[in-house]
Amino acid sequence: MAAGFSAMPMSAQPAPVIKIDIETVKEGRSAAHEKMEAEWSATLRKAGAPMHYYALDSLSGSSQVWFVQPMPSFAVNEEYGRFNANEPLKSSVNTLDSRDGELRTSSRRMWAVYRPDLSYKPESLNLAKTRFVDVATYRIKLGKDEDLAGGAKAIFGAYAKSNVDMCILGYQVTAGAPSGTFLFVTFMDSMKFLDAEPDREKALKAGMAESTYQQLMKGTGDVFASMEDNLFAVSPAMSLPSQTVIDADPGFWKPKGAVKSEKTPVSIPGPPEQKK
Repeated sequence: MAAGFSAMPMSAQPAPVIKIDIETVKEGRSAAHEKMEAEWSATLRKAGAPMHYYALDSLSGSSQVWFVQPMPSFAVNEEYGRFNANEPLKSSVNTLDSRDGELRTSSRRMWAVYRPDLSYKPESLNLAKTRFVDVATYRIKLGKDEDLAGGAKAIFGAYAKSNVDMCILGYQVTAGAPSGTFLFVTFMDSMKFLDAEPDREKALKAGMAESTYQQLMKGTGDVFASMEDNLFAVSPAMSLPSQTVIDADPGFWKPKGAVKSEKTPVSIPGPPEQKK
């Protein structure tokens, strides 16, 4: 199944709520899974669905696809559910879900809310040009919320002082993961971004006092129970982008043989995002 990052291509506002569906794909079935997801998005496109989603295909860890659905509120999820419940779309989606299930070993879901105080340059978010995403999953120890916020403020302040150019969105998981789980999502237009990590580390050190930097590094073990980074590639084949995003870079986003909508999309307030 799919959901995704949906936003205007330039100066986008991060979604207040996101729902993340994580699918672990069977060994040797990645190509079949991608084809299945492309069929799913084509079905929704033909139905004139109001949803728009972006699929993230793992480049590290186990073979997974993350489908992230941004929403202006939790309540909007009910609106999308009602749309998908309409026939003949409901029967089509049920059939696709059954077929898709044969290609997965497992699936899980998380909900998270946007934390502007844990984000860096959110105004520079450019979905149309995003090709890769790094998701850092941090789990903090009980009662360490203020330490996390203070550390993020110091780090992002140092980045700003050195004028580091990147976009990081912070989200706090509210369901589907252990308490104290936070996601830091970095958007990249190329993997060249990763080659410049040593330069960003230097900028971080230069942007704060040495004592502050050392204190942050030493305090890591006291604040965090676990930390994990994973790299993903944006998959246009498994996504259902908005027309605005497609128009910004049709060579990348426009799927071959895409079916134009034959119905007028249902109007739902806020950034429309959902597949299921």
